[in-house]
Amino acid sequence: MFTGYYKFRERSYFLQQTADAIDEEANAVTLGIGPYSDFGPGQEVEALKLFTQRVEDHRNEQRRRQQQLDQPAEQATSTSQPPAA
Repeated sequence: MFTGYYKFRERSYFLQQTADAIDEEANAVTLGIGPYSDFGPGQEVEALKLFTQRVEDHRNEQRRRQQQLDQPAEQATSTSQPPAA
């Protein structure tokens, strides 16, 4: 019951997923690949802005998932379903 309440496995999985995504972004900006391939020499500031935005998006998604795990089971299922018409 204790592990089910605190959901350690889910928390660990989501944290690792976010860390991997941020590491992937760091590698992409360093190598100039993926969404960073459009930035040439002298455009490091623009690439850094995009990198920062994408990392913040990953962190916000992690916070959202963390909040969902923190909600009681009954409340989490009721808020994830669309309201009845």
